[in-house]
Amino acid sequence: MIHKSHILTAKLSRYMDAMLYHKDYSPTHTMDKYLPDGTTNIIFELTDTPKYIFDNHTKKPKQKCTHVWFSGVLTDYITISASSEEMIVLVFKPGAAYPLIRESVHRFSNKVVSASEIFGPSIMELYSEIKRATTPDQKFRLIEAWLLTRFNDDDFYSEIIQYAIDRIEQSPSVTNITEIAVKSGYSQKQFIQLFKKYVGITPKQFHRIKRFNEILKAVENKEQISWTAIAQDCGYFDQAHFIKDFKSFSGLNPKQYVNDIGDYPNFFPVK
Repeated sequence: MIHKSHILTAKLSRYMDAMLYHKDYSPTHTMDKYLPDGTTNIIFELTDTPKYIFDNHTKKPKQKCTHVWFSGVLTDYITISASSEEMIVLVFKPGAAYPLIRESVHRFSNKVVSASEIFGPSIMELYSEIKRATTPDQKFRLIEAWLLTRFNDDDFYSEIIQYAIDRIEQSPSVTNITEIAVKSGYSQKQFIQLFKKYVGITPKQFHRIKRFNEILKAVENKEQISWTAIAQDCGYFDQAHFIKDFKSFSGLNPKQYVNDIGDYPNFFPVK
């Protein structure tokens, strides 16, 4: 397997978490669960081999994804094809998709759509150029140039929304959403609508997702786990609430997750 990560420019790192290249990934399992993390993604499948989204319960294909697609913010896990012959994944920071797509991100929450639906012919022209490029670095440079023509600086995102996101991400276990709304200068209702426009989900949903991801970080690489301690550290008042959230986002109870954890916290093999 080839796995390569692009070093982002200063401007792109403001909007993006990662630009990743994968080739010849052939796991023994056929499906992965992708657990919510608050990001949006653009995925380029470079071999014309379709990928599928499966029903979480029946495991039957329910959506085919080809060429380039856009994945909005998720509030529940989705089940996706595991293998990757050749693929590039762009991971955008929470709130950063709005300056890219220039419309409410909430429209695409819990949806995966063809990227051409959002970006028009330019994304397919880029796709063709990427396929002709012979090295990962050449492909990265083409994507980078395209992104720099798309991003539209947004002072409101930089100030109000980024402040709210930072507050939630820095202390998801003790975040007070009402206090953040007050400091934004907007009413609670206005703040929620603005947050949905930029981030795709409500502040409360985003807070729950970030708290869940704090749990995944706490679990990773720990040989002995005290679920009670982890739940308390992540701001849960009782074990029942903690387990309910965990199952909602992963489809598993915490012990099942630890027993079958994959190579990456937000990707879980379906066996």
